[in-house]
Amino acid sequence: MCARRYYFLAILIMIMVVATICDFNKSAIAQKGTEAEVQKSGLKELPPEMVGEQANELLHSINDAIASRLRYEEELKGASKEDRQVLQLQINRMGEQIINDIHLLPDILLKLEKKGSQAKLRKEVERVFGEVSPRLWHHIEQLNKEIDRIRAKRSEAKPEERAVIEAEIGRYTLLLDKDYKLSFDHIQKMEQIGMGTQETRARLTELLNRRVDKLSGRLELSLVRIDDLEKQLKTTPEDPDLTIRLIASKTNLANNAASLKASLDLMDKLKLDTDDYRTQLVSVTRDISSGLLDTSVAIGMVGQTFKKIKAWFAHSGPKYLVKLFIIIGILVIFRFITRIVRAGLEKVLDPSKVNLSELARRTIISWSSNLVMFFGIMVALSQFGISLGPLLAGLGVAGFIVGFALQDTLGNFAAGMMILIYRPYDVGDLVDVGGVFGTVEKMNVVSTSLLTVDNQLFVLPNSKIWGDVIKNVTAQDIRRVDMVFGISYSDDIPKSESILEEILKSHELVLDSPEPVVRLHTLGASSVDFVVRPWAKADDYWDVYWDVTRTVKMRFDEEGISIPFPQQDVHLYREKSLTSETE
Repeated sequence: MCARRYYFLAILIMIMVVATICDFNKSAIAQKGTEAEVQKSGLKELPPEMVGEQANELLHSINDAIASRLRYEEELKGASKEDRQVLQLQINRMGEQIINDIHLLPDILLKLEKKGSQAKLRKEVERVFGEVSPRLWHHIEQLNKEIDRIRAKRSEAKPEERAVIEAEIGRYTLLLDKDYKLSFDHIQKMEQIGMGTQETRARLTELLNRRVDKLSGRLELSLVRIDDLEKQLKTTPEDPDLTIRLIASKTNLANNAASLKASLDLMDKLKLDTDDYRTQLVSVTRDISSGLLDTSVAIGMVGQTFKKIKAWFAHSGPKYLVKLFIIIGILVIFRFITRIVRAGLEKVLDPSKVNLSELARRTIISWSSNLVMFFGIMVALSQFGISLGPLLAGLGVAGFIVGFALQDTLGNFAAGMMILIYRPYDVGDLVDVGGVFGTVEKMNVVSTSLLTVDNQLFVLPNSKIWGDVIKNVTAQDIRRVDMVFGISYSDDIPKSESILEEILKSHELVLDSPEPVVRLHTLGASSVDFVVRPWAKADDYWDVYWDVTRTVKMRFDEEGISIPFPQQDVHLYREKSLTSETE
């Protein structure tokens, strides 16, 4: 009873699979019988208790797919052009589903064989699998013919129709890649149930070799077309037809590259040599993952690169070498001119001849020499055929973007220009700016470097300086030295005043004009204070301050005049406690 059940299952599967294979194309249906006969013999299902639940579900799925495919093919006869495309896609999808379901048969066979021998079922399954591969190859040939037919229309099509044609070619190419993948999967299923695959592998290898060879040639052709179209667009960039053709060519290149990659992946699984094609694919797509990690592919790419470099040097090397020498000569000449301009400006803008700040002087010299060198670079670049107009326009756009990104730096630059114009200080001046007191060591249009009296270097942005109070200590030639000296309340005031005046008159660095000032200023808590205000040259300020202070202390000591220090008198009052009185 069990053997009879498996026999019925085998017969049903054989009839159903043969009917499915016959439905791959219309010519096959015509050879094997009418669609009605196929439908009549292939849609019978056995109950689950006879073939098992899994087998019953598989049969039901395959039969549904066969029925849908037959219905779509019937509707295809009288359908419109747009509906035909939709129906054709449905038919292809159903065919793929049928093959995938057929590939589940080995799993069912092996599962049943675990329970006992299934000689008849195995024989029929192997027979069905032996007939699937030729049908797949026939379908591959039909798809290749259809793609060639569509490509033939492309040469006569209008530019606006090329995008549609390329999309159609892409759809059929994707179907073709799926058929190759199904062929490989079919070989694996045959090996799963122990069938011989030597002839099937040889046939698939032949088809794949033909395909990758054709795709390789199409890639080269697409690259040539794209190169020609890009050259034409440089001369006539407003031509819309060229733009459309270029987009279509790039789409064709991408489709062929993707199809080549899919075919090479299958060839790798079949242990075939793909190094040369992988090298070409990597060079076209710039996709490192396509094979750069393969040592042989990497070596091939390096070899191709050296060949291209060698060919370029042989063809264009001498011409560009001459231009390189010309460019070097132009740069050397303008470098020499830049030095002459710099030396001339330094002589003309000598501080003894022109009343300019050091910042203004350096800025004029630097910008003028840089402008000359920039003009030389532009002349040198023109030797390579670079148009200066677009380059300057590009620099303008780049300058706007950089300026927007560097707003703070531009603020410092603007502040530096204001310092350059109004000259609140110069190099060598002693200033108090931005909370730093020191000598101006270096200036530019962005920042100012200050060296403090304890030899620390501070670099301040000009925006911080210009937006705050600027104190220039050495801006004037002479300065007043302000000092305060105190004497005791018991000391002789006229005598002390006379001594202070005498000290100022005897100091060689104190100026006679403006006249020094010595006045009793305040009556402090502990002293009587005199203000002493001599005038001196700005460079002698600290010498006068330190010398006068030292001399006043020594003379006051000699004359018995005291310099009091702050003091307080503390009076203590002690009261006897109540306890002490009692005692």
